[in-house]
Amino acid sequence: MNSMTASETFDYLPVQKWFMTRPLEKRNHFNHSFLFRVNEPVDRERLQGALEKLSRHHGMLRAVYPARGGCFLRESAEIEVKELDIGGKSDAEIFEELTGWQNHFDLERGYLWQSGILRGYRDGSERIFLAIHHMVVDAASWSIIREDLKELFEGRPIVQKSCTYREWVDAVRAHGLSATDEERAYWRRSEVQQEEVRHVWQELREEGSSPMQCSRVEFSPEIVAKLEHAARAPGTPKISDLLLGALASAMYEVSGKRENWITVEKPGREGLSSPPDVSRTVGWFTVLFPLCLGVGSGIGESVMMNRERLRALPCKGIGYGPLYGYDNLPVVLFNYLDRLTGSDESSWQISLAEPSGESMSPLNRFGNIVDINGLGRKGKIGLWFESSLKEDPHRTLCEAFRKGVEEAVHWLNH
Repeated sequence: MNSMTASETFDYLPVQKWFMTRPLEKRNHFNHSFLFRVNEPVDRERLQGALEKLSRHHGMLRAVYPARGGCFLRESAEIEVKELDIGGKSDAEIFEELTGWQNHFDLERGYLWQSGILRGYRDGSERIFLAIHHMVVDAASWSIIREDLKELFEGRPIVQKSCTYREWVDAVRAHGLSATDEERAYWRRSEVQQEEVRHVWQELREEGSSPMQCSRVEFSPEIVAKLEHAARAPGTPKISDLLLGALASAMYEVSGKRENWITVEKPGREGLSSPPDVSRTVGWFTVLFPLCLGVGSGIGESVMMNRERLRALPCKGIGYGPLYGYDNLPVVLFNYLDRLTGSDESSWQISLAEPSGESMSPLNRFGNIVDINGLGRKGKIGLWFESSLKEDPHRTLCEAFRKGVEEAVHWLNH
């Protein structure tokens, strides 16, 4: 059963420990927030009852993170359902209101999520708003939350078949303690090798406290259609493989080095030899690990080379965190999520096209020189490049990446 008693306390996963030890200015404002489109009026009391049952079922929705460290699960969560009539309000006013609903969470007190109902849409639909601190959820958790909340709201019980978050925490710790000599040696070599070239990207950084440069890289519908079609074929590289090949080429254009180290962010939930079943478990399971990207004689060789390097990682990278922690990772981060969930039009789907307020404070900085975060949706792929690089290297990185993806699509389709 995926619930935990108030007496349970347990340690952090490596990603949580990394987050809690960063010198962040707004640690309490680091959330995921979304709007669920519902094609009928939403009864407030009915929603509150469903949320209470949801928090009893998923223990992490009752999490508290005391100053002494670790996670404590209280017996019940404080649930408040706010309401907002959007009639006559501008998009900016709605955005500001929803930001105010989620910018004052408290990790130590356990106030880590907020719900609400948005009314007044012209087509008669309404929105359920949920904001949850990242220490409680990851992207993969949202499909679980959406499905379970829908079942409870409509009066049906949740199918209980998943292990607890604590069981996963314990299993990851045990993996680190029992890691093979080969796995330890692999990550030890990577620690040495990435440190040898770290200065290359440090030297490309803008000096002083200049604002971060931000660019969005998107692709035409034709490119995305070809990417999605080719990636569905058995045995062909996935979209993320093509993106990594393009990134390898782009980093070579900027640094002049044929090999560059990056930090890869993955959803986790895999890599253990005897893993607990967490297919229906809510929590922050993210793993980070270093990866050396290499450049081949052409984009196709680069794609396949880095695909094999990713496959060669011991235990899909999950052992790096418990063995070494995340304090000394490469300064270029890559995170691509291929899908979130559903379409924007269907009832009870996450409405990705509608902003849900500022979920993460821009004052939180993690020290990376380049952050690349991407999301794939049906017919759309977008990546955000945020960096402290000088202007020319930043622009070159984005433009070379776009060119590399287009070349990878051409290679894959010919």
